Amino acid sequence: MSTVTLQPVDDNLLPRLLELAVADADPHEVMPGEPGAPGWTDARRAAFAEFHRPAGGAAYAVLVDGRLVGGARFTHAEAPGAVQAHVWLARSARGKGYSREAICLLIDEARAHGASAIIAETHVSNTAAVSMLRSLGTMLWEDRDTGSVHGTLRVGEGD
Repeated sequence: MSTVTLQPVDDNLLPRLLELAVADADPHEVMPGEPGAPGWTDARRAAFAEFHRPAGGAAYAVLVDGRLVGGARFTHAEAPGAVQAHVWLARSARGKGYSREAICLLIDEARAHGASAIIAETHVSNTAAVSMLRSLGTMLWEDRDTGSVHGTLRVGEGD
């Protein structure tokens, strides 16, 4: 059985994480996107670096048996005690259960930082993410106009 771990992103790890994203993911899969031409432009590479240096939160590399496979992060959300969570995996690492393990580890990290709720967003087309969030007990609702799925998972006191 494979072991999934999180490693804090630092200035040495960030270039490797970007390299993985460019080689094995689309920009919209690893960070919020802006309209424009598809692909990894210089501006998107810079945005990726900023996205994975979150102010008021934490960023991690997702490792499987020590091999870099993706990223995870959380930032403080507007709701008291809540954090916004984001997990992505390289295409070659998807469909193996690593996302679920990574989000569980991210929940533990967020809880250790005092979070009582996790907020997550995805798209209805990402059926694996929707299913995983549902299996964790996340309250989900869909924005039918945009196709976005929003979720809240209680993780701390007052669960």
